Amino acid sequence: MERIAIVRLSSLGDIVHTLPAFQSLRRAYPGTHISWIAEPAGAALLANFPGIDQVIPFELKSRRGLLAKVLYLRSFLRRWRRQFGLVLDFQGLIKSALLAFLLGGTRYGFGRRNAREPLAALFYSRRAPVFDEERHVIHKNLHLLSLLGIGAAAVEYPRREWAPSRQLAAFLEQEVRDRGWTILNVGGGWPSKRLSAEQWRQVAAGLARDHALVLLWGNAGEKEAAEAIARQGGALLAPFMEFADLIYFISRARLVVSGDTLALHLADMTGTPAVGVFGPSSPGRNGPLNPASLAVHRRLDCSFCYRRKCDTMDCLHGNVTEEIIQAVRKIDAQRDGSSD
Repeated sequence: MERIAIVRLSSLGDIVHTLPAFQSLRRAYPGTHISWIAEPAGAALLANFPGIDQVIPFELKSRRGLLAKVLYLRSFLRRWRRQFGLVLDFQGLIKSALLAFLLGGTRYGFGRRNAREPLAALFYSRRAPVFDEERHVIHKNLHLLSLLGIGAAAVEYPRREWAPSRQLAAFLEQEVRDRGWTILNVGGGWPSKRLSAEQWRQVAAGLARDHALVLLWGNAGEKEAAEAIARQGGALLAPFMEFADLIYFISRARLVVSGDTLALHLADMTGTPAVGVFGPSSPGRNGPLNPASLAVHRRLDCSFCYRRKCDTMDCLHGNVTEEIIQAVRKIDAQRDGSSD
């Protein structure tokens, strides 16, 4: 127990959902060296949080060809095998469980009913008791710590004071002019989680009168969509942000409107009210825990399919844009009422 490794390789939102388990582990073992193994994007995000003794990038995915992958994995294991007395796999995939197994030492993970790929459970030394998958994934991650005798704890994140870069500070001063801004996050990891540019344009048009809107994006395709929305007027285009700036920007926002992706989970982490827009995923399992936040979701026969692509996208069609606008107005009314 002198050295513990967390395996949660990806995705970024899931890494944020694992941070409360890390914080609980850190409180229980303040003197233990805790490392976190993650793919490069996740490692870059984790570098912004205190208490992790070492963030270890795992770059297997970027290696092209079988031989390159084998050589990289051999080099990685030569450096890290048997360096940890305990490996905690929060991902529950065969690849993450196999990595935990190859690292040596004791391996804790989820049982067959809770691992994302049931065969992953074969690689663990011990498996957590069955967990109700309808509960929030943050509590599922905390539940894994029951194998260490760590009981259910309040959801707490590792925190520090984030400060804006000069680029972001200049944008806020010159463009936003220090007004409370509302973020519309047009991005999303899965195609099935993303609203169309036209839907975001409708949301922006419905909120522009009462909100200083800033469009958030993360890659070239998302930037193109955000630029098209911004040209319609009523919303500013955010600059590209590294993770430290993104956390600061979200933490200081008045409100965040986002699909089930990183921006929504960072809003929940920082206590910023949010409207979460849910398509194939469950708001009860993946949505914000902040009582000031709301989730928009159309309940259909195919709900909670967790498919990355969909031919119909019925769960994000219909009057969803009007529901988003109404949810924002409800949060505004609650805020205004609490400030009276």
